[in-house]
Amino acid sequence: MTTKGQDPPVASSLFDVEARAFMEAAFSRNLGILTPQEQEKLFLSRVAVPGLGGVGGLHCMTLARLGVGSFHLADPDAYELANFNRQFGATVRHLGESKLSSMVEEIRQINPRASLTSFHDGLTPDNLDEFLSGVNVVVDGLDFSAFNIRRMLFNRAREMGIPVVTAAPLGYTASLLVFAPDSMTFDDYFDNRPGLSERERLLRFAVGLAPSGLHLGQIDPAKVDLARGRGPSLAVACLLCAALAATETVRLLGGRPGLKTAPWSLQVDLATGRSKWSRPRRGNASASQRLKLWYVRNVLLAGMSEATRGVPSTPVGVTAGQAPTPDQLGWLEQAARQAPSGDNCQPWRIQRTENGLSIRLDPSRDGSFFNFRQLASVIACGAAVQNVVSSAPDTGLRALFELLPDPADRDCMAEIRLEPSVAVPDVLSETVWTRCTNRRPYFRRSVDSYSVKRLVESAEPSRLIVVHDPKRLRELAGLVYLADRIRVERRDLHEHFTSMTRFTPPDGAGHDDGLPLKNLHAGAAGEAFLRLTRPWWAMRVANTVGLGRLVALHSRLGMLSSPLAGLLCAEQADVEGFLKGGMGMERVWLMATRLGLALQPMTAITLFWLRWRLEGPDAFSKAHRTLLEKVWQGFEKLFPELGAACWPVMLFRAGHARPISQGTPRRLREP
Repeated sequence: MTTKGQDPPVASSLFDVEARAFMEAAFSRNLGILTPQEQEKLFLSRVAVPGLGGVGGLHCMTLARLGVGSFHLADPDAYELANFNRQFGATVRHLGESKLSSMVEEIRQINPRASLTSFHDGLTPDNLDEFLSGVNVVVDGLDFSAFNIRRMLFNRAREMGIPVVTAAPLGYTASLLVFAPDSMTFDDYFDNRPGLSERERLLRFAVGLAPSGLHLGQIDPAKVDLARGRGPSLAVACLLCAALAATETVRLLGGRPGLKTAPWSLQVDLATGRSKWSRPRRGNASASQRLKLWYVRNVLLAGMSEATRGVPSTPVGVTAGQAPTPDQLGWLEQAARQAPSGDNCQPWRIQRTENGLSIRLDPSRDGSFFNFRQLASVIACGAAVQNVVSSAPDTGLRALFELLPDPADRDCMAEIRLEPSVAVPDVLSETVWTRCTNRRPYFRRSVDSYSVKRLVESAEPSRLIVVHDPKRLRELAGLVYLADRIRVERRDLHEHFTSMTRFTPPDGAGHDDGLPLKNLHAGAAGEAFLRLTRPWWAMRVANTVGLGRLVALHSRLGMLSSPLAGLLCAEQADVEGFLKGGMGMERVWLMATRLGLALQPMTAITLFWLRWRLEGPDAFSKAHRTLLEKVWQGFEKLFPELGAACWPVMLFRAGHARPISQGTPRRLREP
């Protein structure tokens, strides 16, 4: 059963004397555009608004000011900070409060005599008929991702003879459609058929909402997350939606000629002043719509679903004095596991404690030559700590951490205590789940100064040194080439890399660590080369004839094609220093993701440098020592800041690139 509440209804169809006097005075300025008869119809009409978020709350306010006398309202959610940019009731006063209760209060401030029926559980299959009972028009305010209940709503409204108005905010535009009892059906228009995946249903819904496509150049596809039903949205577009939908509702209720019903749609673009009608005769089954679907699916959003690790639902917070719940601990544990690590070896053990989490180093996970004194793994553990710190506010918790809490327990990297808090969410928290290594070629478009500034700030108190001068980038690319030559010429490094590459299947299915072959974005020729040189003897032959240098050349070209490189440095060369460096590294990477930048670590130089400086050159062959001496000369010239208080943690390249097509897996729990 749903939770429903109803305020006292209007006394009669003609209102009582006091109510009529108030309403005629309050809405008198509508007259002259609306006729007295139309205003009376609005007083006596009942409009259903399911969903009170970005457009739903504005629908309510606009219709209330037009004088609609009765509403059915449904929404189970509460306001959060992410709503402030566009939702009417999203204010400091209403933060954390029920959207439904807040909107009832706001409508009451406009029309104290309005009849309001509230559905606090939101719109559900169980309360759908009750929600539509006695309603004259439905104005759709449901979340984009609520496809199934929206479909039920549209179909049931059609059966009950109720028109549905839906308006979508897209970039600087709004698109309007009307589904009437005698119009094209919801399923026919959006070409919804049995057997479609949830992603495909949402994709068809998105494309069908605005066949004119005036918004396509205004939205960054990288910010669109179909799986979570999220995307960018502006208040101006939501306001335009409310204006268009309310106008159409007035027409429907007043009996004036209005918008042609589906498959007709209207899209208005505030940025260009354009408006456009569209009529795909067969809806999404029309040839033009099928072509748009192909383009969006295979070009704009290509690879995004495959590359995304699932984002679990954020658990409900706890009140002061309570310990974190198992759901909260589990969610934050998974957030920690999203951290990057060498070849995705995930060198940590994450244990739950009474009031938090313990991040422990597992030395058995990475015994490679790169991982000198386990420093690469320590850096990865620092990144895991940062993920918990950034994600905790989303669950209503604050993370208080202590690095290296027990000198006698060398593997305990951090103890994290979690306590209830009303802290503002960390802007980096969402990117914890979407951060990735992007090895694709980068576009030559430069990284703007604002983004560079945010990257540098996010590293603090660690230090980020940025290189974007083309001459210095060419010099750095040459050093990367020399270091990567050593990487492919060492048997131990080659065998470790191939042991962590998941050749079969190439998408890594069935594995919970390592690098799927497709994640490397080596192309068909590169994948064939990797397969052929998988045994050391084959790689040795390739090195002998010079083919092994193609791998190093690929790294050099990657750096040359990038508009920016960065060197993240720690303040001290001990375990604590590299833990803090790992936290700084993760903040930079998360910020880059938030700014829409691709990033790829180029770690051979930094890890070789640490071993050379902390242990000496003896671990390298004579030929490799000669190469590295040349590298260090150029490296220290490019980065003169290196020294006693500046130790390299990660060298990386960054820029703009297409999204990756294949992500990397994560362990759900310890083996």
